Amino acid sequence: MLLSLTASAFVVLSACASSPKPMATPAPSYATLKMEELTALEKQDPARALEACAAILDSPSPDDSGPQAPSSKDIRALATSAEAAVYASYNASVASGDWNGAMASFASLRAIAGEPKLSALMAPAAAAEAGRGSLRYAELEAKEAEAVFGKGLTAPALALYIDSLDAGRAKDPSLGTEEISRWTARALSARDRSSLAILAALEQAHGIPPAKGVADFLASKDSIAAMRKGVVTIDIDRGIKIVQGYGVPDRVLGSGFYIDKGGYLITNYHVISSEVDPKYRGFSRMTVRPPDAPEVRLPAKVIGWDRLLDLALVKVSTTPEYVFSLARNTALSPGENILTIGSPAGLENTVTSGIVSAVGRHLLAIGDVFQLDAALNPGNSGGPVIDNEGKVEGVAFAGLPQFQGLNFAIPSAWLLRILPALFRGGEVKQAWLGLALAEDRSPSAESKGDRLEVTYRHPTMAPGIEQGDFLDSIDGNKLDKLTEAQALLLSLAPKSLALVTIDGPKGSRSLILFLGERPYAPIESAITMDRKDKLFPVLYGMTVSRLPGGMFGPAAYTITKIWPGSIADESGLSVNDPFDLRNFYVDDSLRAVFIQIQVKKRKAGFLESIIQLAATMDDPSFI
Repeated sequence: MLLSLTASAFVVLSACASSPKPMATPAPSYATLKMEELTALEKQDPARALEACAAILDSPSPDDSGPQAPSSKDIRALATSAEAAVYASYNASVASGDWNGAMASFASLRAIAGEPKLSALMAPAAAAEAGRGSLRYAELEAKEAEAVFGKGLTAPALALYIDSLDAGRAKDPSLGTEEISRWTARALSARDRSSLAILAALEQAHGIPPAKGVADFLASKDSIAAMRKGVVTIDIDRGIKIVQGYGVPDRVLGSGFYIDKGGYLITNYHVISSEVDPKYRGFSRMTVRPPDAPEVRLPAKVIGWDRLLDLALVKVSTTPEYVFSLARNTALSPGENILTIGSPAGLENTVTSGIVSAVGRHLLAIGDVFQLDAALNPGNSGGPVIDNEGKVEGVAFAGLPQFQGLNFAIPSAWLLRILPALFRGGEVKQAWLGLALAEDRSPSAESKGDRLEVTYRHPTMAPGIEQGDFLDSIDGNKLDKLTEAQALLLSLAPKSLALVTIDGPKGSRSLILFLGERPYAPIESAITMDRKDKLFPVLYGMTVSRLPGGMFGPAAYTITKIWPGSIADESGLSVNDPFDLRNFYVDDSLRAVFIQIQVKKRKAGFLESIIQLAATMDDPSFI
């Protein structure tokens, strides 16, 4: 038995000794993994892959970085494939008549053509198409206008066509007189004074005899009685709510005004939010009261909405007696007379008058609003603000409850920019770069004029740009005001590319960047992804430097810069003030971010005090 066991053990040991050891599989290199990641991205999202390729090609030569970096040859090959995919998408959109998609792809082609390293890789046909520039974009916009009009939607069609004229077609020698006359007749039929005035002037410039009725209509003025027929009361029934143990009706009242003969009207998003907000779990039913029959309840449906601009498009199955015209290219000034029509407290067809009190107020997350001195109350929200010519200059929304008499309106210019998107349906998706900006008018910047300084970059967006850079232009459009940058981005499509020029410590440079879909509140996600002190510039208007300190005490900082007029400036803080960060917290109910700091203010003789600063999460400085 012992011999048998020994022999068996010898056999096993011999087998083990003679078996070859398995070879370890070498781990893939970083270059291989990176190329696999970029290749997968190129298949899924060619535009985003091109942004990454451009950033790599713009860095020190990959070939000089050793085997750990992808080779420039591989990156260029990948970029060439991604460019071909963008061009193929453009051609497919044109072939199918998807003019909105074609404009988005064409914008990416133009951006690629403006970036030297990527433009050198473009196929000749793609480069030639991109070289047609803004005029080709305007042609695509005119084609979309024609397609939208073919669906019976006059208001967005006219908005698109006038935009195409502004984009270059008005000076295009190939613009036919038949086309101009056709759109002039459409504007006259729609009684759109703003569009008709532009088209009539274009007819005159082309020597086209004015159509019958155009001059008389432009010289006429609608009565207030007629305009009142175009304003409705919006009634949102949200069931019953419990107040102090009793059930009371939960209703939201607002106003709206017709802009299209198909029964489409404009109101505020906050009036109809319970109809479309996925976070709302209660009962909600919307009806509309006609101006001449307040006892009637017409069913209505929300077509499109924009939370950032607080605007919504509603459809009613009726033919309105009056349709409003939206003012174009007008700049209101304080002191100008205005009228408002709405339903304060449900009192239908209430007309009030007043003046424009101020312009350029930043109360919403995007754009600006104007302040007006007119009697507005809950229920007026969504009603028209009308100028002396009867055109709608803005959409009213009741002001700040704690300050009686402060009321505001969203200018029609912002509504016109998103009007086609509202008619496409659903929530409007806005393009964004992920940058927070401050308008720099400091004496040091006088030689270069007003500039837009980058105060913060969202961690997921705009690689290559950092706080302290200055935004110079987007797609060749020079920018020096925040609202200009926001307005420009409204004309660009999410998930496309833009050519951005930056001036900063690294000098002037151009970057090709991917435009994402703007979140409702960028600060919300940034708080979970970034260091809290990096958020101080966008939240409170100050940059800080970390001071050495213990691991267990509060973080200590010193202030290195303060923007004039910011929260930090208004709180009496100044450069070189040291402080300890005692608390940082977010109040979701107030949509605010608070910090409590223990500071030694230089302006107060370095006496120590504890102060609290609050900033809104709906910051208006992002693009």
